[in-house]
Amino acid sequence: MFIDRFASFLPKNDLKKALEFLNRGEYKKACKAFEAHLLKKAGVVEGKDQELLRMYIVESYMEYSMELEKAGDFLESSRQLEKAIELQPNYADVHYRLGMMYENIGRRIDSRESIKKALAINPYYFKARLMLAKSYYSDANQDKTMEHLRESISSVPNFFRSLLNELTLKVESASEKEEINDLFIRLLEDRPSSSQISKQLALEAIHSGDFDRAISEVNKALSLNPDYPALHNLLGIAYANVNMKDDAIVEFKTALKINPE
Repeated sequence: MFIDRFASFLPKNDLKKALEFLNRGEYKKACKAFEAHLLKKAGVVEGKDQELLRMYIVESYMEYSMELEKAGDFLESSRQLEKAIELQPNYADVHYRLGMMYENIGRRIDSRESIKKALAINPYYFKARLMLAKSYYSDANQDKTMEHLRESISSVPNFFRSLLNELTLKVESASEKEEINDLFIRLLEDRPSSSQISKQLALEAIHSGDFDRAISEVNKALSLNPDYPALHNLLGIAYANVNMKDDAIVEFKTALKINPE
């Protein structure tokens, strides 16, 4: 598998353990093993050869945080996301999820700041914009709520458009709070997008060595999110493994152009 070959040129025990745990879906153990490696490296992950490693570490933190969220441990879930952001601060979805966890533990101001960071990275992040509207609605700030609901129109997926229109009208007409909150919940329901599904399928394909399938899935994800550097990086990795070196270089350069860090 690709992840095993990747481990072969990395330093010894902790990294190999971490990658094995990650490959088996044991995310808590993967995080601990990665942290042991980072401790030895004083928390530094640098160099082009380490960018894939950084992506794997962030993936581990994200997956573990989702496990904790499902278990109802929002505080510890937020801590894992904070670690991911410290390592890689340029992923909008990580900031968004951290904002959600902060809201769940009553840190509304911090929640808004995290959501705003997600929107600074991706101004068309529909759920982040909607979450910001919901936050202001909870504080009875009608003007800010309406401002963000209107701004979300430009990025709403077609299958959510009618629900968003209904929500906007109900907020504007000061309808029952229960009805409005129910619409917010339905729109923010944590269902994976087509892009997220394709990205996950691509990662699984890379892990199993099926690079042609990985290329197909990443291209699907890129058609929906062309400015997501991690996707270009994944595509470059897949191209490199089928000897499409020129294409791989183009994708790596594109990723670096979007995010020089």
